[in-house]
Amino acid sequence: MSLTEAEHVFAGIHEDGLNDLLRAFFAARGHYLRYGSPAFVATTTASETTMSPILFPGVPGGIEWAVAFSPPRIDLFKQTDPALPPELSIGANQFSLRTAATLCIACDERERPQDDPFGTHGQGGPKVHPACTELTVWATGHLNVRNFGGGSGDIGFAIDAVEIVDITPNSLESMLECLILMILRGALSGVRLPFTALRAGAFDLLLTRGPEINDDRMKLYGTT
Repeated sequence: MSLTEAEHVFAGIHEDGLNDLLRAFFAARGHYLRYGSPAFVATTTASETTMSPILFPGVPGGIEWAVAFSPPRIDLFKQTDPALPPELSIGANQFSLRTAATLCIACDERERPQDDPFGTHGQGGPKVHPACTELTVWATGHLNVRNFGGGSGDIGFAIDAVEIVDITPNSLESMLECLILMILRGALSGVRLPFTALRAGAFDLLLTRGPEINDDRMKLYGTT
């Protein structure tokens, strides 16, 4: 059977090429990976997104916070990156993802200062010291597609499960996994790869099947 199988057109990308696309995407649009209240992120730019502090009674101005992810690395089925934690597995049409999540809150001036990966140290507000931690995050997910017709559409990344290894007690690990799952889903919800990125503008792709994932590749089938 031909590469295109029953369809006339095939478009595909190996996971290495997909990760190259994602690195380029996040290099130009870092605001999808970095979020913080004004003590950490003074204003929204292409590199980071400012959001409101967490309001809490008795805390003037609210709790200042920040979350940042390293550019995620995607591994398309079959798994070829380092082995997943035993709690996670992937099958056909799934991918795994690995990233680092940095979580920060701003403590008051009585607290011992810690390294601030945002490089702010309380800019533009009261004197605060960041308390931060970095977590290695594993996730599994699947692709979702929007087909607008006429050869246009895009592909997104839906996260199904998250695992953070070696945190105790188990209840703290479960709570952090729930938090990271929600944040990571939200952060990646705006990341969409247009069909044109996969076919390099060579032809119109009227999608009839896919995207499918197997053999370390994302595959789309259609007609012109």
